[in-house]
Amino acid sequence: MTPYKLKILNGVLKLKSFADVVLNIFGIKDLGTQTGNVNDGLIDWSIQHLTKTTAQWNADTTTILLKGQLGIEDTVNTSFKLKIGNGTNLWSALSYVGGGAGGSQDLQSVTDLGSTTTNAINTGGVTSDYLQLDTTATNTNAVGKVVWNDTLGTGEIGLKGGNINAKLAQDLYARVVNKTTQNLLRANYQAVKVQSAQGQRLAVNFAQANNDLNSADTIGIVAENINNNQEGFVITVGQIENLDTTGTLQGETWTDGDVIYLSPTTAGSLTNIKPDGSTGHIVVIGYVEYAHQNNGKIYVKIMNGWELSELHDCYISSLSNNQILTYESSTDLWKNKSVATALGYTPENIANKGVANGYAPLESDSKIDAAYLPSYVSDVLEYANLAAFPVTGASNKIYVALDTNKVYRWSGSVYIEVSANSGVWGAITGTITNQTDLVSYVKGYSLQMICTSSINLADNQNYFIGSIQTVPFTTDTNTRLICPKSGTIKSVVFSSRQTFGSGESSTLALGVNGSYTNISTSILFNSNPLNNSLITGLSRSVNAGDYITLRLQTPAWVTNPIAVSINCIIYIE
Repeated sequence: MTPYKLKILNGVLKLKSFADVVLNIFGIKDLGTQTGNVNDGLIDWSIQHLTKTTAQWNADTTTILLKGQLGIEDTVNTSFKLKIGNGTNLWSALSYVGGGAGGSQDLQSVTDLGSTTTNAINTGGVTSDYLQLDTTATNTNAVGKVVWNDTLGTGEIGLKGGNINAKLAQDLYARVVNKTTQNLLRANYQAVKVQSAQGQRLAVNFAQANNDLNSADTIGIVAENINNNQEGFVITVGQIENLDTTGTLQGETWTDGDVIYLSPTTAGSLTNIKPDGSTGHIVVIGYVEYAHQNNGKIYVKIMNGWELSELHDCYISSLSNNQILTYESSTDLWKNKSVATALGYTPENIANKGVANGYAPLESDSKIDAAYLPSYVSDVLEYANLAAFPVTGASNKIYVALDTNKVYRWSGSVYIEVSANSGVWGAITGTITNQTDLVSYVKGYSLQMICTSSINLADNQNYFIGSIQTVPFTTDTNTRLICPKSGTIKSVVFSSRQTFGSGESSTLALGVNGSYTNISTSILFNSNPLNNSLITGLSRSVNAGDYITLRLQTPAWVTNPIAVSINCIIYIE
């Protein structure tokens, strides 16, 4: 065997004595002069590769393997690791061939070396810092395949069935079971709600905005054809495209930007007409991104309106007509209550104001207009003295001079005293029984009972009023008014002035010689400053010398009247 010099230049191996023998060794260049042997025309050659221990390689900060040059790491454990140089990086930056275990190359090794092929890599798992999609490539998607969609600006993944390419970070889908008893078509893009569950999937039926039961659980719209009782996808958030979004399917006209609602009239259908509560529940399905008969687009985003009873600070129970919502501070809740419960009292119905069986309105002076009073009711007006009376009086009113406590009526031209104990009637001749004109004119007389001071009335108390006295007494011993002439008691006028007082009624009884008969059960001491009651239709016989007393029985008031002054007139024929 004769040794020969050989040299490898730029990947070409040349024998020094056999210049015509050329061997192309790819991946090896500029390794310097090596030796080889020729036996029977064959070249038996060997190349000494660069070999270092692990510690030596780790400490080496200068050696850069040439592109294609093989480096060997001796682990001092009868095993070796290989790296292939790239002409640029130090040993520490290169990857081991076969993952450093001497086997076939792993994905890391391939990517470090670079790939010029488009062959698929089949592996049980890939761990990487990130996944970079080629944003310039044009690929057709398929089930389980992720590609870049530059138009949408995101990656897409093909979902099961091959009908849907879900846009990453833009679309959300739910796989459901069709329980509508119909085959669902993507072209109809109907809205569905959760009805139950089947086969570990949500089971859906048509949604409709006609009530809370049919609308509250609306989940999305059909994204692919789904046969009855079969599984398929509905889109819950995101864009669905290639539809007729002109509104033709719904009998409407849709335009770009329209808000789309769940229909209250047709199960599963959509509408661009917003329900107003009286026509249906408000459930926003999404928005028309592009109104087109073939390439239309809808952005789906379900927003279900809340029922009043679903608000966290509302408590609704036992609903009935004409209730109102009112805030209750003790529970920090809004609750439904009747108007009377909410206000604390029952308000009058304004429709009953000034009508039969209703109530009389008050004038600007807080008094009831005479049109709403019976014709026999007269006002009792009090003035400081006679001089303070109006220049022209009214025939249906009684006037009281407070300085003398005398009572007057208006004759049409002058005030005539009706409370005098005596009067001048002109010349009288003969006996009193002969004065037929006087007897026919004076049919009766009146007796006045006056309390000169005011009193605060107590609950459930009897008060007695007789002749002139300071205040009503609680017994009738000192309140007797002596009847001067026999006759029949026909009417009583009971007047009072007071401050405050609720509207409970008191009872007034007429007593003759200590025998009492109730003559009114509706004597009031309310917030009106002056109350008058004319009690007619009486027929109580009295004789001269009988004593007459009025007994007032008070109720249990909510608000007791105070500073009460009482004045009474008894008319006897």
